[in-house]
Amino acid sequence: MNKSRVEAFIDAIIAIVLTVLILEIHVPNKPSLQVFFSEWRMAFSYLMTFILVMFSWYVQHGMFLTIKRVKLPGFIGISIWLFFLSFLPVTTSFVGRFPQYWGAELVYIVENIIWLLSAQLMAYLLSRDNQDVPGLAAFTQRQGGRYMLIGNGLWDIIAIAGIFVLPEIGVLTPIATVVVQIIADRLHRRRLARLG
Repeated sequence: MNKSRVEAFIDAIIAIVLTVLILEIHVPNKPSLQVFFSEWRMAFSYLMTFILVMFSWYVQHGMFLTIKRVKLPGFIGISIWLFFLSFLPVTTSFVGRFPQYWGAELVYIVENIIWLLSAQLMAYLLSRDNQDVPGLAAFTQRQGGRYMLIGNGLWDIIAIAGIFVLPEIGVLTPIATVVVQIIADRLHRRRLARLG
């Protein structure tokens, strides 16, 4: 399968998802700053999801710079990842409208967990399709290795437990994911430096 066509398709889906996300922030019916700024919770949930999507796109783009081909298993992995990505506007809107409802926060966290796991599956399948590409295994390990899985797992446990006390904590999951990713990448690089 043509790698550049798949990459263009992914870019188009991400652009659509980000467009749908911003459409959830409504323009006020009357000229009032108070009404305008009353949408701050929705804007904040949009910001959190935007950060996660853009960071995820950055990592996915790095992988596509490395791989040579996309076979059917890799395409299925990409499709699953995009499927769960397409739910982000719904869960973001839900948590933005009802930030103090623990159920909305739980749905948002679970959607993020499933989406991250689908990203892991996509990376695994694309790596399997491109085993002959030097450095791809190291890239995949750095971006989605055990440090990231453990760090995100710990955050998810804390966030799920925390939403029953402070529901708004769930919307911080994207920032935690990005921070965990950056720390995991540095830990992996240090480990490689010690070994190498």
